Amino acid sequence: MKKSSRKRKRSLHDLEHRRERILAVLLSDEPIVVGTVYDTLRRCGNPSCHCAQRPAHRQTLLVFTQAGRRRCRFVRQAEAVSLRQAAERYRTWRQAFRDFCTLQQQERTLLREQVHMRPLPWVQRK
Repeated sequence: MKKSSRKRKRSLHDLEHRRERILAVLLSDEPIVVGTVYDTLRRCGNPSCHCAQRPAHRQTLLVFTQAGRRRCRFVRQAEAVSLRQAAERYRTWRQAFRDFCTLQQQERTLLREQVHMRPLPWVQRK
């Protein structure tokens, strides 16, 4: 077996292990939120409140896209922590998906090279 062939096989095995780790993230059953959770200062609308001069009430918002439009929802403080974690899991999922696509391309390249390294003996390479 040629050295380059062994190297390709080792690379394929390494990619296979990376694929398993990435798939564990992609196939996880933990809930995700496709959006962003953040805190902001807002006015309450009461003209006699101290926030009438400048925003002073802290509120947590969930911003997401629905039917092609940007939506914003207020989040209860009791739900804020779990929503933040779910949004972070979505960011992790997105990165894992990008890594998965890159990994697939690398595997395809290595497999194509592997095929070209195994011609029939009577067929001349060009």
